[in-house]
Amino acid sequence: MRRLAERGYSIVGVSKPGDDVTKVARRIAEHCDVQSFGVDLDLSQSGCAEVLKQQMDEAGIHISFLVNNLGVGGTSEFIHSRHESNRLMMNLNIQTTVDMCREFLPDMAEQGSGHVINVSSMAANFPMPYKSIYSASKAFVRIFTLGLREEMKPFGVFVNVVQPGAMLTNPIVIEQLRYGSFLARFSAMKPAAVAESAIKGVLINKAIVVPGIKNWLTLGVLRVFPRPLKTAMMVFNYVRTKKKISLK
Repeated sequence: MRRLAERGYSIVGVSKPGDDVTKVARRIAEHCDVQSFGVDLDLSQSGCAEVLKQQMDEAGIHISFLVNNLGVGGTSEFIHSRHESNRLMMNLNIQTTVDMCREFLPDMAEQGSGHVINVSSMAANFPMPYKSIYSASKAFVRIFTLGLREEMKPFGVFVNVVQPGAMLTNPIVIEQLRYGSFLARFSAMKPAAVAESAIKGVLINKAIVVPGIKNWLTLGVLRVFPRPLKTAMMVFNYVRTKKKISLK
């Protein structure tokens, strides 16, 4: 939100109840001298996109720049995973992204302008053992976005996919990166740097934005490796990380 507000966009922040998104949006808006609106909404629930669109219509707000930065990750052994967690991941990472695009793109097409950013992941490029659903869901977002991009070109609407790598977001992630692979530690970025790089790439209409030169280098290296070697590396990394964290 901050990076768009700094460029003069008024902002609508949406997050689950209890996240104080209204306060966060207001603080950013006051700093950047734009308007803000906060919505408490569980984006994993069926029909959430329709609810949000109705609220925007009732408030007289037209969304011209939609950022679908939503989803959930996690690492686990699939045969021990919980059905609820799997459904949550698929609903957030896939269904809600699709529904948000379906609700807000028609207005953009009618206006003849607009931007959509769908946030995927570097994980979209490869099958990832112990992150099987996550990597598959982010691959869906990537392919869905690139197809949608071509559909929206005649309407003057720009659709882009952002593929960040590891981000230093919270103590749990930082701890996992500490014991993770060298490539993950090498390419890890702070969220603010990812957001700035993503917005810059989108505003020059790059179809696929991979934030940070280190992520581009990592992606290039991994593409050279054969698939069996990549998956073996990921299995080794999972086992080593789990063992080191359990010994603490």
